[in-house]
Amino acid sequence: MQDSFSRVTHNGKQKSKQSGFTLIELLIAILIAALSVLGLAYTQNKSLQYARSSSQYTRASIEASNTVEQIWNSLCELKDGSEALDDLTLADGFTRTFDPTTFDITNTLKITIDWGDQRLTDVEDEVSVQAVFPDICP
Repeated sequence: MQDSFSRVTHNGKQKSKQSGFTLIELLIAILIAALSVLGLAYTQNKSLQYARSSSQYTRASIEASNTVEQIWNSLCELKDGSEALDDLTLADGFTRTFDPTTFDITNTLKITIDWGDQRLTDVEDEVSVQAVFPDICP
């Protein structure tokens, strides 16, 4: 009696009549699907990193603007040295630098806000603002 998955050909050899995928074909399909899912996960991760960097950039721009407003609020005290630039408030997670560090000979001040994100190497992790303050103090 013959089994239901094979048949005898005209030369007496058995030939399988089962159709479908072989194990190798199935493993290759699983490998391709796994690589596709890994590629999608990597893309999603990078997308989240860029979104976070964009958010930090926006927050840093606001911090730079806030710093300029704080300087306007106490411009005369900063210029005469009774207050220091480092006394101005800054949100957590940011560092701020001034160039020059005091109002000694110029009325132009470069304010740089840095958030130090090292995960993305192809984007800047700082915002710089150049502000000019007139000589209005007595």
